[in-house]
Amino acid sequence: MVEASKLWFEDACSTCRCHELIHPWTYRCSDATRTMLISCIKGSYKFYAMVYLIQILMRGKKLGKKEMLEQFKLYLKSGVFGLTVGSSFVTLNCIFRRLFFSEFSYYNTVLLPCTVSGLAVYCEPPYRRVMVLNLFVNLVFEYWVRTLEMKGWLRRSPGKETLVFMLGSALFFYLMRLDRDNDKRTPLFWFFTPPRVSKETGEPVTGIHGKSPACPHKEPCINYILKGTAQLFGVGCAMTMLRTLIPKILTPVKAFKSLKMSHMKLGLFFGGYIGIYRLVVCLLCRAHGKDSAMYAIPAGFLSGLAFRASPSTPISLAPVTSSLQILGSWGYQKGLIPEKWPLVEILYCLCQGLLFHARVMHEDVCPRYIINLMHTVTSSKADEIQSAFIQKMLKYASG
Repeated sequence: MVEASKLWFEDACSTCRCHELIHPWTYRCSDATRTMLISCIKGSYKFYAMVYLIQILMRGKKLGKKEMLEQFKLYLKSGVFGLTVGSSFVTLNCIFRRLFFSEFSYYNTVLLPCTVSGLAVYCEPPYRRVMVLNLFVNLVFEYWVRTLEMKGWLRRSPGKETLVFMLGSALFFYLMRLDRDNDKRTPLFWFFTPPRVSKETGEPVTGIHGKSPACPHKEPCINYILKGTAQLFGVGCAMTMLRTLIPKILTPVKAFKSLKMSHMKLGLFFGGYIGIYRLVVCLLCRAHGKDSAMYAIPAGFLSGLAFRASPSTPISLAPVTSSLQILGSWGYQKGLIPEKWPLVEILYCLCQGLLFHARVMHEDVCPRYIINLMHTVTSSKADEIQSAFIQKMLKYASG
């Protein structure tokens, strides 16, 4: 892959015309804007259909008519957000080049327009902006980790990532249980939400049969643990099957033949994660005859062992970024961060600009999610732009 330094890029691409670098499929900027918009309308709604389907699966419960209608409205808004971000890259580059910059540069070609286009996040409701920011901050952390690894300053391994996930889960579950008592709960998208700390107390109970009065659930402990394990195992398997089958849906026989036992790994991770967490919390509640938010620390740490079934760098970092999200929310509630500051929107714009810049300039260390996101939302137009860029860089390198 081509790694673009500032000097290389500006020597190879600064004098290019728009159609040579930004929209290689057509000469006219106006035509490029129109075709990019059409491509992004198709790609954006395709991408968000998968996102909302996964979110519904993660909830683990049926939606009523009112909830379905609300989800559909949110889906339409998210689609507008995605197509605006995807299509504006070409439009803004052509406008900036004509009005402000006579040549392309390392920073104004991708970083600047993609940072500006991040303002489209206002299409999303406030609570979804926070969740989108959480995702992109997590991806920025992954980008930095991959960059450090490429430079030889860091070495990743499943064992190290598992330890990071275990520590992050311990902190995150503790903060989540504390957050449950807030009037304004932090909007989170996670595998499951732990129940609030039970106020009931009772005598210590041995074993796992029946239920202690102190446990934060109603049914017998064993049922509570197995139910959560089975439910999240099913969700994990369903998500993997969807990702495997949908791209091959036109050939259903081949699609189902492509399923393997390894596709159960995500289900084992999800199921084991919630199962171990609930088991440890119940055992501690039963042993002490009372519940405590502190129980989430050992429970979250030990449940993180399930991550080893399906290790992933972005998931290993997710509890850390979600913990930061809760702390940021508390900062707003306590007045430490002024509510009038559009901090979420500004941070999102900066993260989007940096990640999309990495997609073009540093593809080797760019998170795979961003590459797939841009491919899907732009209906592969982003790949054509990337290909034109690579050709220019290779021509410069060989010359």
